[in-house]
Amino acid sequence: MKRYQKNNKKQIIFRVSVAVLLVGICAITLGLILPRMNLSTKQVASGTPSVAVSSTALSSGPESKPVQKPVSITILGAGDNLIHDVIYQQAQKRAGGSGYDFKPVYERVANVIKSADISVINQETPLAGKIAAPSGYPRFNSPTQVGDELINLGFDVINHANNHVLDMGEKGLAATLDYWDTKPSVKVVGAYRNDADLQNIRIVESKGIKTAHIGITEMTNGLYLPKNSNYRLIYADNTALIEKLIKKAKTMADVVVISVHWGNENTYTLTEKQKNLAQNMVDWGADIIFGNHPHVVQQLTVLTRKDGTKCPVIFALGNFVSAQQSGQNMISGLLTVTMTKDFTTNKTTFTTMQFKPIVTHYGKRCADITVYPLSEYTDALAAVHGVRKYTPNFSLKYINDIINKNIPQKYLSKD
Repeated sequence: MKRYQKNNKKQIIFRVSVAVLLVGICAITLGLILPRMNLSTKQVASGTPSVAVSSTALSSGPESKPVQKPVSITILGAGDNLIHDVIYQQAQKRAGGSGYDFKPVYERVANVIKSADISVINQETPLAGKIAAPSGYPRFNSPTQVGDELINLGFDVINHANNHVLDMGEKGLAATLDYWDTKPSVKVVGAYRNDADLQNIRIVESKGIKTAHIGITEMTNGLYLPKNSNYRLIYADNTALIEKLIKKAKTMADVVVISVHWGNENTYTLTEKQKNLAQNMVDWGADIIFGNHPHVVQQLTVLTRKDGTKCPVIFALGNFVSAQQSGQNMISGLLTVTMTKDFTTNKTTFTTMQFKPIVTHYGKRCADITVYPLSEYTDALAAVHGVRKYTPNFSLKYINDIINKNIPQKYLSKD
């Protein structure tokens, strides 16, 4: 009996040992398999259905990076900031004779400019107060406080490539650039200190999208830099240089923006030079063209590059502000272009654009010059506009007829 009990005990111990060993093996096996299946012991214990595991899931390779969603930015273009003497005289009076206060001129459109990611304007007049007193037509010179106000408004790029850039000569150009050198928050194009500066493409970045900016002018009113001058301008007839700069800019940025001064004043008819240069610049790599000089709103269109890329072009935005004396010179607009970057393909393309009409208003003898959004302008204001002395039919209908003639309805702002 004792021998049987002893043998029975040995059998029990053996069976228990085998069971413990099997449990241990199972535990070790689960410990090796579960992490590869990305399952937890809680899932197994709770009876979670089994998951088919592919060879990819079992791979120990690095995790793939998440794909970044497309990003869009808005780039705004404004017309000629044409500072006649009555404009700076009114600004000086508002400041009490000490300095200049230009804020009331622009405050009604400030929110539109600030809301854009990047804003570009043509500063029509030199800012050479360091060397000469302010002056108006025909040889302009404006107080530097004009530049201060443009910065306050939110402009990021200032173009000086225009027919008045040499109104104060080489010294005036130098003084203008000296002023802007004290304002590192903005980029200046269209007037350069030397060849190296001209080759230094201005880049402005927003939301990871780089934009390159170049300024070009067709004329400088018969004024030229001295032959031995180091300063440089880019003239529209120097197509070899323009092509080289645009192609260089294209290698540096996602979007190439051209500010160009061209065409004939006070006409809606485009010149062949305008049309040819526009298409050439688009083919060379320009993505947006903001045109100016005619002092009226000219055609807004979309040109197509040889590879099928669509590129917005407005041949003239009109006067951002002025004290000119014709009704057509009071009408302008702010063009906002949306560009979208696909980070998968690394391509940035034109998505849409919106043209917001604006009106320069003043009373008798150019009193209280103010820029209004057309959406806030009324026939009552138009009826007392000082320009009616020269354009008796100036009215909302007159304004809308000009806008509708040159701006496709699908691009017109509804507010």
